[in-house]
Amino acid sequence: MDFLLNEKSLDGQFDNADDFLESLRPVIKCMEILHASSDVGIYKIQNFHERRVTKKERVCDLKVHGVSDELLRFKLSLDRETYKAPYWDAEPSHDISQEFLWNGEDITATSLAESAVTGNPLLSFKSDRFIDCMLIISSDKKEYNVNSVHTPKYLVEKYNDILKIDKKQMLLIRYAGTRVDCTTLEDNYGVSILEKNEFTELISTLDKLASHESWESIGRDDGLEYKKYSPSSSIDNWFRNARYKEKTIMKFRFSSVLRGYGYRKGDKFRILRLERDHSISDNG
Repeated sequence: MDFLLNEKSLDGQFDNADDFLESLRPVIKCMEILHASSDVGIYKIQNFHERRVTKKERVCDLKVHGVSDELLRFKLSLDRETYKAPYWDAEPSHDISQEFLWNGEDITATSLAESAVTGNPLLSFKSDRFIDCMLIISSDKKEYNVNSVHTPKYLVEKYNDILKIDKKQMLLIRYAGTRVDCTTLEDNYGVSILEKNEFTELISTLDKLASHESWESIGRDDGLEYKKYSPSSSIDNWFRNARYKEKTIMKFRFSSVLRGYGYRKGDKFRILRLERDHSISDNG
């Protein structure tokens, strides 16, 4: 499977170049994930650099004077993607003499029509019309479903069978920017110990933890059972290691037997360990 860079998702919608460069964060991350897979390519039209970012500026007109190092990195990553093969319009798979429609708009000879015929998903820039959604494209009384990917989370949800990202990396991608911090999850007590169904239960629970309005509402959630880990003695303390002795360890449940442990730092919950049989939890 390949991805097609969606030129229709750049239509001069940004107020200025800095806003556009800032919006590239999820797209660039998606590109990095895709390039890490040897089985996936990113195709685009040959004149993609002429797409408009603002009403006056095209991709090829972007100025970088005074931007941060991070925004400059985004710009350079986009340049590398834009100005190199492969290009799908060198040999299009769809019949450009045939009319393809999306929301009543003729999108023949665009990546949307090409995706419809090839079955390849789109990689889209920040645009209300294209963020993590399914597009319905029609041609000659036939309908096609085309997936438009914008965020790494959606990318991994839909295509991890192809990308084969490991479980720990999946968590880092899925919960980036949320209150759930999986960077501290220890390998010996991490997701590698979980069966497939147990990992699914963990995802479901972390989604709930991430989406709660506040820590107060988390504390009131009977399903999570989010509360302080209180071992009966220092010997029973699973976290008696000096690194954690000053931390208030909290625990939560993600099934009738599965437990997770971590601590709060500001508005983040740093997950440390997972437990499969709640024997540790029974002692604290």
